[in-house]
Amino acid sequence: MIRADPKPVTLRLKGKKKTEFRKAVAKRALGFCEICGGYAPRLVDGRFNRLWCGHVAHIKSYGAGGGDTMDNVKWKCNHCHIEIEHGPQWGKGA
Repeated sequence: MIRADPKPVTLRLKGKKKTEFRKAVAKRALGFCEICGGYAPRLVDGRFNRLWCGHVAHIKSYGAGGGDTMDNVKWKCNHCHIEIEHGPQWGKGA
């Protein structure tokens, strides 16, 4: 049976290409969250730190047809990433 709406093919980068993509997104943001404007470096002392470093977040998920493209991602600080991905009540003991 042929589906009326075939699932869109999305660009999913892996390995070195994904690392380079993340660097490019961070460079575009100049180390600042593209939501709140807070400082969100790519690395702290040469290492990724989940609480202090920025995250690449997709605007449209892979499942919804979004991919690893510059126009489909934002650089977010950990706080904005958690608030948007999990809701404002996450981590408040609720």
